[in-house]
Amino acid sequence: MLHASAIDPTPTVLPLPPIRVVAAPGDADRRTGNVHDHRSREVLLTRIAGLLDVGIGEPVEDATLHVPGDAIEAAVAKDLGIRRRDQILGGVVPAAFVATKAITHGLLHPDARCPPLWSPAMAGLMGDAALTGYTAFSRADALAAGRALLANGPVRIKDVCAKAGLGQVVVHDDAALADALSREDDADLAHCGIVLEENLTEVVTYSVGTIQLPARTISYWGSQNLTRDHQGREVYGGSDLYVVRGGLDTLAAEPLLPAIARAVACAGAFDRAAQLAYPDLLLTRRNYDVIEGIDAAGARRIGVLEQSWRVGGASGAEIAAFEALRDEPDTHAVRCSTVEIYAEIDPPTGATVYFRGVDPRVGPMTKYAVRLA
Repeated sequence: MLHASAIDPTPTVLPLPPIRVVAAPGDADRRTGNVHDHRSREVLLTRIAGLLDVGIGEPVEDATLHVPGDAIEAAVAKDLGIRRRDQILGGVVPAAFVATKAITHGLLHPDARCPPLWSPAMAGLMGDAALTGYTAFSRADALAAGRALLANGPVRIKDVCAKAGLGQVVVHDDAALADALSREDDADLAHCGIVLEENLTEVVTYSVGTIQLPARTISYWGSQNLTRDHQGREVYGGSDLYVVRGGLDTLAAEPLLPAIARAVACAGAFDRAAQLAYPDLLLTRRNYDVIEGIDAAGARRIGVLEQSWRVGGASGAEIAAFEALRDEPDTHAVRCSTVEIYAEIDPPTGATVYFRGVDPRVGPMTKYAVRLA
């Protein structure tokens, strides 16, 4: 069982050096990615700089807060001069796969294929903080893992690098499993891996996170909302967050409903396990998606789906919370939201608009953050 004691202690408050806020190399490349993502990143950088009362611009030796769009590998961080937590909002990982869904589950057996630096200790350290599932780095291992899981019900197959709820398929029998895996590229499987886990129904997804900026730390729990994109797919539609000052231990001490307390404990267990299994991690933005639902046997289950060690969909609400708590030093907690809608709408009064317009790839869209209470 998981307990609040599994959660890391409140992190040391970071000092506030004379810094500049910069995007990581490649984030400014407008030839790749969606326009709405690039515009949102620009607004986010501006809000962070305003929150810290610093500038945006070229890196300055030992005085730069890097805000990468993804967790970055240690070799890249070294080239950028990132050595301390006060130099990054996001995460530094020893290998690219460590930042993906791949580490959520263990291998089917000790001799299964895996990349260098894979930690077999991670799954054991998590205990029951994740759903029943496996990670595989070959088609043969994925087939064997899927068949083992099918014995107890439907299986969800997940692209470990996909975002916004995309790149997933649920299979109900061996033929569907084999068909789904036949479409996977062998080289991609060996490099990135694939996740197979039990499928839940009647689900709700919680977000649990903690973020450190120079001289301040917040933590939160929240729920994710779904919306439909212009292709009719159910995708990420925003997050509603309850935010407190301090670390995950402070959040765990709040008077939480049992399911939410369990979600916070699961996130804390995953967070602790990851940092024990991969001790070279450098993390200042940690967000964990935790799912609650019904398994094939009718039992209610809860567990971590994945981690996000980068600025993401909830970051607008996180910065809105930082701003509110800065402006109201006696306020203990605030509620903030991000909203993503696949249409051009007028956001509510007081909202920070991250994007409103027509994205050439996804069509009309509006993204904003707002304080609720």
